[in-house]
Amino acid sequence: METQKKTEEQRARRELTAYLRRLARWKSNDVVKLSLLGPEDAGQVDRLDLAGVAELKRGANGAFEAKFVDKLRVLAMLRELAEERRDGALGEFLDGLGRETGGGET
Repeated sequence: METQKKTEEQRARRELTAYLRRLARWKSNDVVKLSLLGPEDAGQVDRLDLAGVAELKRGANGAFEAKFVDKLRVLAMLRELAEERRDGALGEFLDGLGRETGGGET
């Protein structure tokens, strides 16, 4: 019974880590596409990646507003998970993410 609980916790941690990684790499391109879609294009919405969107609003005058997930908080969560695991895999991911985006120390 204890082994099953531990396995479920490990699976949940892997799923959380995978989702946080996805959010950390998420790009807002599809939100721009969504803002340009008209009512006749509603069928295209299901194909858009809106994982990093926290809130969307479209005003009566057509104004479009989007609020996004805070990537710094996502990275902080990933760092916390990496510190808990101590195996370095998430730390390497975060270090690699900084190199990919041109981040890092100057």
